Amino acid sequence: MTGRAVLLPARPTAEQRSVLLDLVATAGESAGHPVLSEAQRSALLGPSGTGDDEGTLIRAAVYDDRAVASGRPLGMAQALPAPPDGHFAVELVVDPGAAEPVEVHTELLAAVDEQVARRGGGTVRVWATWADGADDRWAHEAGFDHERDLLQLRCGLPLPPDGRPPLSTRPFRPGRDEEAWLRANNRAFAGHPEQGGWTLATLRGREAASWFDPAGFRLHDEGGTVAAWCWTKVHDRSDPPMGEIYVIGVDPDFQGRGWGRALTRAGLDWLAGAGLSVGMLYVDAANRAAVGLYRSLGFSADHTDRAYRRVVAPKEPSG
Repeated sequence: MTGRAVLLPARPTAEQRSVLLDLVATAGESAGHPVLSEAQRSALLGPSGTGDDEGTLIRAAVYDDRAVASGRPLGMAQALPAPPDGHFAVELVVDPGAAEPVEVHTELLAAVDEQVARRGGGTVRVWATWADGADDRWAHEAGFDHERDLLQLRCGLPLPPDGRPPLSTRPFRPGRDEEAWLRANNRAFAGHPEQGGWTLATLRGREAASWFDPAGFRLHDEGGTVAAWCWTKVHDRSDPPMGEIYVIGVDPDFQGRGWGRALTRAGLDWLAGAGLSVGMLYVDAANRAAVGLYRSLGFSADHTDRAYRRVVAPKEPSG
């Protein structure tokens, strides 16, 4: 492949965005599953508080001569800065028709590394969806270490009753609950690479998403304080349609009360009431307690998303 990587603007034109979204759609149709996470897709669609600012987000694409003529890249990479630990979360999309996809990977990662180095260096974390042995091989050859596995678990809905009293929850109130929830969330997920360090802009971006439904964002109050929550998300275009437990959290002041099972059931019960017959969630494979809890509720593994990491040194100033 005679190709070259070029940087793309953090805020692309409507035409550029359309071309990139078409690439993402084509790759997803070929793979049979989404190829970008929610945060990365939101950043591609437009500014949403996920780091899509000029000077922070890194976006690159690889073109060969034919791709330049058509305007369609062979692949693209997005790197979102994550404030809690200063890393860059990277996802790659490669055209399924690319003759040499590994070389496209290499060019994209080199372009990301160059920009990270210019910004003082840091950890580059690349996510592979539906990871398999091929991902392990290219990651190893590129000098990445296997860091983390994220399991997608699924279960049938509705859950059978378990005889335990339910945890009372209420719907999220847009325009009223943002600050209280952000405080609880950032305390609960302090240092977490994806869920920690949210801002009001981040939350507003999710509220603006087509899938957002405040009725499915279930909050549990204690003494007038947001103490815990189970945020759900409906994937009505998946096959089959699924209801996701998007985020479960408990404010540190209220942890240790055994609310995990009750919060999960509250979310799944709401999803079943909304007509969903399949429940889904993601959990870190290393979190054995959580995996055990979810399996006891009837969840089983569907696939694994995998994170690989390497450290990029800062670029020495010339001269």
